[in-house]
Amino acid sequence: MSDHRRKTLRSFYCEEQLWQAFERRARETDVTIDQLLNDALRQFVEGPAPAPAPAPAAPQPEHATYSMPAIPRKAPRPSSAPAPAPAAPAAAPAPPPPPGGPAGPPPAPAAPPRQTGAVPAQGGMPTVYLHFNGRVHPVNKERFVIGRGSQGTDLTIRDGNISRKHAAVIFHSGHFYMQDLGSTNGIEFRGNRIDAKKIEEGDAYFICDHELTFSFRG
Repeated sequence: MSDHRRKTLRSFYCEEQLWQAFERRARETDVTIDQLLNDALRQFVEGPAPAPAPAPAAPQPEHATYSMPAIPRKAPRPSSAPAPAPAAPAAAPAPPPPPGGPAGPPPAPAAPPRQTGAVPAQGGMPTVYLHFNGRVHPVNKERFVIGRGSQGTDLTIRDGNISRKHAAVIFHSGHFYMQDLGSTNGIEFRGNRIDAKKIEEGDAYFICDHELTFSFRG
């Protein structure tokens, strides 16, 4: 190791708030505090590095035309209280029994139709099941975040090519959508990079080399 790169143990006084900030930054970026301190001192002594020349733009894959519908605004509430509802009319008297004895029991009500597709969860929200790496992750919340970071994500994928918060499953207007969160490498669906798409039964999305499949039947 060259002399200017050799590290020596030092001791110094540091404000408690600064040290806590360094510890928090080290946890967020998955690096050691020593590395953060060395980088900060080097930047202070040497100054910011000159910006590199911009590289020629690489051709981007064609984006699909999927998009998530805009969330409608709620109408403003009226300032005055609504008028009271009119009183319900009095119930008509029951008709007399037909001649020849009492009538038989009324027919049983028809059974409700069997529901298919999404499985209702608490609060009426359906559930979509995310299959990844041999495991099944039920998604029954409005925002299910996928990324490399260990904090603020519901599904963590340890891959340096994946952004800390890469994508999210969004529940909107009764449907689930796969949404890109401004990641570097994006999301692919059937060979096209997408920004957002409504999730259908059996859809398979790729985040880098990782496949995520969705199903409403578990």
